[in-house]
Order: sequence, then C-alpha cells, then structure tokens
Amino acid sequence: MERTNSKKIVMKKITFVFAALFAAFILPAHAKLNVVATLPDFGSLAREIGGDKVDVTVMAKPTEDPHFVDARPSFVVSLRNADVLIDGGAELELGWLPPLLQNARNPRIEVGKPGRVQASQGIRLMNVPANVTRAAGDVHALGNPHFMSDPIIA
Repeated sequence: MERTNSKKIVMKKITFVFAALFAAFILPAHAKLNVVATLPDFGSLAREIGGDKVDVTVMAKPTEDPHFVDARPSFVVSLRNADVLIDGGAELELGWLPPLLQNARNPRIEVGKPGRVQASQGIRLMNVPANVTRAAGDVHALGNPHFMSDPIIA
C-alpha cells in the first residue's frame, strides 16, 4: 500500500513539473506582444504590422506636441509591462521619455536591447546642423526627427 502511495506522489510531481514546463514554454508563445508606442503614428504602424498578435498602448495624444507630452503615472506602468517600446529616437521624446523609462525599470526596452525600436535608426535624417549652438534657438542636434510626416520615409 505504501509503495502505491509513493508512486502516486511521484506521478503527481511529474505531472506538476510537466504542467509547469508547458505553462512556461508553450503558453507564452501564444500570448500577445505588449507594445508601447510613444506617438500615435508608431502605434498605428505597430497595429498594422502586428495585427491580432499585439496589444498596443499609445502614450501621446494626436493633439500633443511630441516634444512636450504630459507624462502620466500610467505611462510608467505601461512601460514596466512592455515587451517592446517604439519611440522616434533622434531626441524627439527627450523632454519626457527618459524619466519615465528610469522609473519603469524595464531592462527589455533599454536602448540597444531587442525590445527597443527607435524609428529614426536606419533613416537618413534631414536638416542635420553642422554647428549646434543655442544662438540658433531650439534645434534638432541629430537632425529633424519629424520624418513620419513624409509617407515614403514612414
């Protein structure tokens, strides 16, 4: 009788381990990718490309200046849970995105990681100033990050 009980316990443990492995490796493959986009244009592209495989959260409203988005606490939560972050790069969101990322503490979406998509990478930016000084006012030191207004570049 005792031997039968020990076999049942071993079988239960094996079943539990198998179920845990199944849940860890199989189920997440079917979960949607959690994408956060800084701007509505990037969110639209993510939805179009990802289809039903992505959940997209857009941080900025279409009416907001992309340089001066009102950061909300919910943005930190969205960034903390993000699998992918799509931002403009080229210092477009420099005034508001870095503090949110610092508070989110999500290593998946750090610059250089696979979960970080900076849309300006791979695009030849226009209007790159030869000499950056404050005398010229507020200039884009890396070039014009508003490339999404051109549908061919987008």
